[in-house]
Amino acid sequence: DIKMSQRVVILGAGYAGVAAALHLNKHKKKDDIDITIIDKNHYHTLLTELHEVAGNRVDEESIRIPLTDIFKDTDVKVIQDEIIDFNFEQNHLESEKLNYVYDYLLMSVGSSPAYYGIEGLKEHCFTLWSYDDSVLLRDHIENCFRKATTEFDDNDKDERKRLLTFVVGGAG
Repeated sequence: DIKMSQRVVILGAGYAGVAAALHLNKHKKKDDIDITIIDKNHYHTLLTELHEVAGNRVDEESIRIPLTDIFKDTDVKVIQDEIIDFNFEQNHLESEKLNYVYDYLLMSVGSSPAYYGIEGLKEHCFTLWSYDDSVLLRDHIENCFRKATTEFDDNDKDERKRLLTFVVGGAG
């Protein structure tokens, strides 16, 4: 009597996906489950450190941890791919190139910013929700300081003040 491994697919390599994969790997019996984690990025982002990059306090690469490093001493398969369709009845996920079949699916695909009805916030703000957001915000702030110190003389105090005025919407 041959028992097949249960195929567990974890979609998303954020905090929840990584923690689930590591927990399952640690507690599995020899070959009872086959664990695969799929994410559109090859890295895990330390979201709690995004503000450090935006504030230019740490190098941007310090908040990205390669998934291969996280799972190097495990049996977890790491796949970089973007899922475009779900077939829950047939237990498979589809990307542009491949289908992934599973027995169990854990979806940890993240979240998105909330604007709480604050008028104009979504249209006029920089979000701080991803690696790319943190780099974009840091570059914008640096550019504002550069312009304020190099492009205006003392007669342009109002423009300098405008460039050096920043508003934080939200307190996550």
